[in-house]
Amino acid sequence: MRLYLISPTHYQRDGRLVKTTRYWTSGLTMPTLKALTPKDWSVRITDELVGEVDLDHPCDVVAIGAMGPQIARAYDLADAFRARGRKVVLGGTWVSIAPHERSLEHADAIVVGEAERVWAECLADLAAGRNRTIYRADAWVDPAEIPQVDYRDLQLIQFDRFRISPVYRQYFHWPVVFSRGCPLPCSYCAVQTFYRRSYRTRSPDAVLDDVRRIKSLGGNKLLFLDDNPIADPDAAKELFRRLIPEKIIWTSQCTIDIARDPELLDLAARSGCVALSIGLESIDQGVLKKVRKGFNLPKHYADDLKALRDKGILVIALMMVGLDGQDASVFQHTLDFLTRNKIALVKLFTPAPYPGTVFYDEMRSQGRIRDDDWAHYDYGSLLLSPTGMSDDTLRAGFDDTYRSFYSLESIARRMLPLPRRNWAEHAAYVLANVKTHLYLRNNPSAWGTIS
Repeated sequence: MRLYLISPTHYQRDGRLVKTTRYWTSGLTMPTLKALTPKDWSVRITDELVGEVDLDHPCDVVAIGAMGPQIARAYDLADAFRARGRKVVLGGTWVSIAPHERSLEHADAIVVGEAERVWAECLADLAAGRNRTIYRADAWVDPAEIPQVDYRDLQLIQFDRFRISPVYRQYFHWPVVFSRGCPLPCSYCAVQTFYRRSYRTRSPDAVLDDVRRIKSLGGNKLLFLDDNPIADPDAAKELFRRLIPEKIIWTSQCTIDIARDPELLDLAARSGCVALSIGLESIDQGVLKKVRKGFNLPKHYADDLKALRDKGILVIALMMVGLDGQDASVFQHTLDFLTRNKIALVKLFTPAPYPGTVFYDEMRSQGRIRDDDWAHYDYGSLLLSPTGMSDDTLRAGFDDTYRSFYSLESIARRMLPLPRRNWAEHAAYVLANVKTHLYLRNNPSAWGTIS
């Protein structure tokens, strides 16, 4: 039997596909599915962000995973393959938490939740002409059941370039997973909805095995794909202790809580952490409470961010604009905060009411959702009617904040002089700032592109 695994790209507003010639990391979903697939199946993987999907590839089953705005492209690909007589399976966060009937309009079967315990059964059923339609595990997977992936199956790494280019080796981050889920209650978050606020960690031995296999391939820069690797602080501390002798460099998403535990922060820095992407979201406690993220406590942000800087850890701030309780002043206040606290990079987001989340239910009940085209759920589109400003003010403020943050004056104020600790990583982020500055100079609107 023949299996075709596809990670789709997504559409731009003009209908063109988002494509790139290189990307700074690579996902693990498709390599994991390949590792779960019975050995008597032949498997091909395509990541459409850099590759081309072959609609005429000879196969028996096509499996497509999608999250966010990928879902529209996933549905179109599924329809095209079914028109050619292929069996199609859809899965991923969006398929799992959105109404299942929408995805079943485009697929023969869907995988809801984690795949480890149902994937082999799904393939066996389709091969035998059977079909349960919805394949859902009856319990969360024990982390020991997560299979070991073959890192040679990564689709977004350019292996030839990695071998010969020191610059590319500085650029590419090898993906690793320590945990799944997040116990926090943020109302807009698809992750806590998908995992129902559960949280599990893999053993340090399993993670170190991945790290050493990556090192055997020449890699030492890692990206932890975890949504919240420190939700169990004791487990995180043990992992970080074990990572110190490996002499790697790593980055991850994280909560601001890492800055409030001195031992945890010190171990993270000593284990090789150089940058963290942190969902600060807002500097207004009242705004955060409305989206069930009051635990962030912005009154402590300045001290938190200084603690991170003192350890040589750069911060990529994720900020939301257009939330209830924000008016037009949010843009200047946010920009001043980001500059004052020497934030390395920023990503702005407009509120996205993911189907299945508490936030979606709240906005739907209020009649606030203005766009049901899931192709537009790209974190930068106007999906809700803002209450504190006009649409035009939100769009203009979004763009102006990006341009001001990535102006040469702002870059100099935030990023210079280079620190003694992790200066090379810091220099790379200066370059990233300059490249973003040039992008914005050539693309007047950042709306829905950078985010």
